[in-house]
Amino acid sequence: MVSIYRWFLRFPYLLRLLFIVIIVILFFGTIIHYIEPDQFPTIFDGVWWAIITTSTIGYGDYVPGTIEGRLVAIILIFIGAGIVAAYFVALSSSTVKKQSAVGKGEMKVNWKDHFIIVGWNERTKEMIKCFKEIHPNQLIVLIDSNLKENPFTKESNILFVKGNAATDEVLLKANIKEASLILITSDPTRTELNADMNTILFIVAIKGVAPDIFCIAEILTSEQIINAKRAGADGIIESNKLISSVMQHAMYSPGISNALLDLVDLHSGARIQLVKEHAFAGQTFSSVSQVFLEEEKILLGIKREDRTKMLPPLDTILQNSDELLIVSRDHD
Repeated sequence: MVSIYRWFLRFPYLLRLLFIVIIVILFFGTIIHYIEPDQFPTIFDGVWWAIITTSTIGYGDYVPGTIEGRLVAIILIFIGAGIVAAYFVALSSSTVKKQSAVGKGEMKVNWKDHFIIVGWNERTKEMIKCFKEIHPNQLIVLIDSNLKENPFTKESNILFVKGNAATDEVLLKANIKEASLILITSDPTRTELNADMNTILFIVAIKGVAPDIFCIAEILTSEQIINAKRAGADGIIESNKLISSVMQHAMYSPGISNALLDLVDLHSGARIQLVKEHAFAGQTFSSVSQVFLEEEKILLGIKREDRTKMLPPLDTILQNSDELLIVSRDHD
C-alpha cells in the first residue's frame, strides 16, 4: 500500500488531482444509480449528474428523490465540488506560471529546425524584425543573460531563453541539438577584444554540445578571426570591416552608402547568395555571367579557397570547388 502511494506521488500534482476528481465522480455516479435506479437508469446517467453537480452547473435533468439519494448529493457537493474547484484553481495557476516562465525565458524549447540568436542588442532587434517580415513562419529562439523577459511577447514563433550561452544547461534549454543554425552577436557592452573572447567561448561551448550545427559568429577584431575559426565557427561576420568598407566607399562616392545598404536590405527585393553546387566547371566567367543574366541574375564574383574574387577577369575558368556569388530577385 505504501509503495502504491509513493508511486502515486511521483505523478504531477495536476494529474494526481484530476485522477481523484475522476474517482470521486465515478464513485458517486455509481452509488446514486444503485440507490435510485428509476431516477438514474444507467451508471452513465449517474456520472453525468455527478459532473453537473460538482461543476455547480445544475441543469436539473436528474434530481435525487429519496432521502438516501439527497444525502449522497449533499456529501458529493461538500466533497466533490471542493475537489473540482481545487483542480480548476490549480489548472489556472499552472497555466499562469507556465506563461510567466515562458515570458521570463525559463521554459525548455521543444522546437526543431529553429534559428538561435545569442545576444540582445539593437542589431539583433532590427535583424529579427526585418527577418520576420520576410520569413514570418521561421522559428527563432533568443538567448540572452541580461534580458528580464521576452521582448517579442506578441510573437508566437519567437521564444526567449534567459542565461549564459556558454553553459550546457542554457544551450540544451534552447534545444540546440535540434536547431538548424545559431548566430552569435557581439556584446556591445564589452571592449572589442573582450567581446570577441566572449564570442569564442560561446563557440567552444556550442560546438561541444552540438558539433554539427552551423555556427555564425560576429567578430570585431581581425586578430581573433583565426581563433574563432579554430573554435569551430562555420561563418564569420567582420562587422567592423563591413562598416569600414561602407565608409571608404562613401568617401570615394558620396551618397553610395544608402545604395549599399539597400543592396543588403532584405526589403529591397534583391537577394545575395552563394551557389555552391553548379555545372559550370571549365567555362569562363564571361559565359557563365551571360547564362545568369538570361535568368535575371547577376554574377558578381567567385569564392575560391576561402577568398572571394569580385569581378575577376572575364576569361577566368571556373572550377568545381568555386562558389558563385550572385544577386537575384527575392522570389527566386
